Amino acid sequence: MFSGAISVRILSEDHILAVRSKARWFAEKIGFNIAAANVLSVIISETARLIFSKTKYGRMDIFSVNNQTKRGIAVMAIIEEMERDNAEIRGYAKQEIIRRTDLGKLVSKKIIDEYKTFPGANNDTLMQFIKWV
Repeated sequence: MFSGAISVRILSEDHILAVRSKARWFAEKIGFNIAAANVLSVIISETARLIFSKTKYGRMDIFSVNNQTKRGIAVMAIIEEMERDNAEIRGYAKQEIIRRTDLGKLVSKKIIDEYKTFPGANNDTLMQFIKWV
């Protein structure tokens, strides 16, 4: 069984394309069919695009997850330093990223299986979602 991890720092449009193609490859290695791998890679690249458009930089970590009965992919989107210095604007921009990704709706439609958002270190915000094979 394949397992592993990918981490891509989002600093440019090229990094968005890189995370999309790596995510598709990774999903296929885990056992997703081509259609499911493509959907997952689009969600990942759109999340990366929102992070890039609202922040100075961010990071996407993609890794395999296993429990006793199933395997899948977990994606951790780290929203790092915001462009503006005003704390209120930074907080709003982070909420805008979370709102626009609309991962809660994707969970309700069974496109992804689990989703949560929580604060990280150094005022980072983390968005995590999981898709099981």
